[in-house]
This record gives sequence, C-alpha cells and structure tokens, in this order.
Amino acid sequence: MARRLDSVFIATCSDILDESGATIRHNSPAWPLMDYFSRRCARVSVLELSVPRKGMVNRPQLTTFRDGRRTGFRTWGPLATRPFAVSDDAAGPRTFLRLKLRDLAACLWAASAERGGFDLFIGVESLLALCGGYLKKLGKVRESVYYISDWSPWKFSNKALNKVYLEMDRAACLLSDHIWNYTDAIEHARRDILKFDDTHFGRQHRVPFGFIPDGATPPPDHEVDLNRLVFCGGIGPENGLDVIVEALPGMARRLPGIRLDVLGDGPDLPRLKERARELGVDGRVTWHGYVTDRAAILKAQLGAALALAPYAPLEHSVKRFGDVIKIREAIGCGLPVVTTNVPPSHKEVLEKNLGRVIDYSPQALEEAVAELLGDPERYFAVRAGVLAASGDNLWDAVYGRTLAAMGYGGVGIR
Repeated sequence: MARRLDSVFIATCSDILDESGATIRHNSPAWPLMDYFSRRCARVSVLELSVPRKGMVNRPQLTTFRDGRRTGFRTWGPLATRPFAVSDDAAGPRTFLRLKLRDLAACLWAASAERGGFDLFIGVESLLALCGGYLKKLGKVRESVYYISDWSPWKFSNKALNKVYLEMDRAACLLSDHIWNYTDAIEHARRDILKFDDTHFGRQHRVPFGFIPDGATPPPDHEVDLNRLVFCGGIGPENGLDVIVEALPGMARRLPGIRLDVLGDGPDLPRLKERARELGVDGRVTWHGYVTDRAAILKAQLGAALALAPYAPLEHSVKRFGDVIKIREAIGCGLPVVTTNVPPSHKEVLEKNLGRVIDYSPQALEEAVAELLGDPERYFAVRAGVLAASGDNLWDAVYGRTLAAMGYGGVGIR
C-alpha cells in the first residue's frame, strides 16, 4: 500500500530565495524541490546553505510552508558572521572547511526549529545527507535521501581532498535510505571504478534533471527553421564547439542556408571565432556570448532545428556522469539533439530516437546534420518523438516517478 507523505525537510547547498524572499533561478534541483513539495505536502522546511558568491545570499536561510503557503522565513545570525563569514574578495565556488562546520550546525538548528519530525529528509550533496542520517538516528526524520546533483570520481585535482570527497560520498550512501543519482553512470562508477561495496547502500534511483518551461511552448512543425542550429554552453575543451566549427563548411555545401547560434562564453571563444573566419563561415555564426536571461535562452532554442552537443571523449570528463542540462533543455523545447556517447543521456537519445549519437569528429557531425535536415520527413518524425518525450522531462514527472518507486503514492501526496 502506498505510504502517505505529509512532511519533508530539504537541505541544499544552493540559493533558492534572495533576502527579500523572491525566487532565484539557477541550474540546480533546489528550486524545483521546494516548488514540488511545497505544493503537495502539508508541512515543508527548506534550508539553504549556499557557497559564497558575490551578489548571492551568503547565510543559512530556513523557509517553512504549510498547506502550500509560505509561513516562515528566518536566518540564524551567528552563522553569517565571524568565523563563518567569507569576504567578497574570497568568495567563489570552492570548498571552505569552516562553512562545512556552519552547515552541520545550521542543519541541527533548522531541524530543532520544528516541534515534530519529518516523514522525509532530502539532503543535496553528501555532507547534508550525513546530517539526514544523524537526524534519523535522533528520531527527527523517518527516511532520508542523499541527492547527488554534481558528481565525479575525479571531482578535485587535489588527491587528498578528492579522497575525503569520495569517502563522504560512500558514508552518505551507507547512512541514507535512498540515493537519488542524476544518472545510472554514477551508481556504476561507484561499483566499477571506485570498487565500493554497495551491498549496504541505500536504494539507488535514477533522478534525471528536469525541465522548467517558464511558459515556453515548442512551436508547430511549420514554424521550425530547418536552417538553424543551436549550441548552448561553456566554450572549452569538453563541450565540442571545435568540432561544430570544423564541420560548418561541409554542412554549408550540403545545406546552403545553414546557420548557427552560439550561446556561451569560455577560454576557447577567441580562437574559435578566428577559426570560423579562416574557414569562411563566420557569417553563418551568431555569437551571443554568455546569456543569463533564461527567456532569451529558451527563445533561441524554440523554433530552431537541432541542438548540437558533441561532447569530447576526455578520459576524466565529468560529463560522463552528470545529466547534461543542455540536452534536457533541448528536449523540453522540442529540439532533436546531436550528441556523442559521452553523456549518459545519449542512451535515451538512441532508445527513443530523439536525435543522433555520433563519433566525435567533424565528418560524423556533418553527416548527422545533413541526414536529418536534408530529409524533412525523417526530421519531423524524430521531432515528434522529442515532443512526446518532453512531458516525461518535466520536474513534476521526474519527482512523481521517483516517489512512486519509493512507495509514496498519489493518495499519499496532496
């Protein structure tokens, strides 16, 4: 029989709300978690423990919800001052030992702020999952979840720090009832690369990254521009823009109207702009730079023909384990995808015919693009599959499937 889920405690290393209580958008599962559970459960507490960044909220924040309404917003002042405070000059996305101590103290503070216990604790990243395991031993939570949003066996170049990171990951897996991995590749890597004995780990679930439409709706077929390609992401060795630029001359010979929108910035941008000029295709590329406006990002993808994501097969690429956001965004926008076998989601592209999976080479990319866009009937058959899959790609669907697998049913979530 499905169990009832009335109360949830979410602890995350992300900013969800600014100091006025307004929602912050970012590429993490933090905001979707708060949105999903606050709309369904009678009682929800959300603890935000951000990494210090300029312009972001750099203090622990606790938000509470009752029956879908936000009823409380508080901070614990001492945890935002010395010795835990980080100056603007030192702020950045890196590890601070004193903030780990802050996070432990804040988790206990937030749990004690509620008189009753919680049905479910969700800790995003290993330290917070360890807190959840401890709170379960104290009787404050019934079940705990370790939610991994960014993972790699080679997370840190410092070997000692990486060892600590992996041991914390293993301990969190042992202490948690459930483990939410972005991809199955994470579970396999723990067993096959790290040689972890997962016999006593919590139950592992694949919980891919979801899509937030923000009102965006894929256009009908007749509004799709079959001459427009889109690349979104950092411009560095991993993401494959090199291959795209090298493939453009061949694409242009076979598809004379072809154009490319590039949304992103990075260390390789000047070199690739120059290479496009050398190849005579710079007039076919629109370089948008780093785009922060989500509406602009969605607009660039809606109505394009293909999303290009030819990740490089680098030995220690983190893309081998994560659920690549750009592929999820493309599917949500109704865009077939051309990618390599580096990201785990390439299996989904193959199984559901959501695009093409290619070798990492300009020739392979040129051939895939020409095959799809040179035959509209074939292209729109693939696009129909993408549109059908887009509903399964929404956060509500992702979390709904996961909770059902954990034994929580429709009657248990309001």
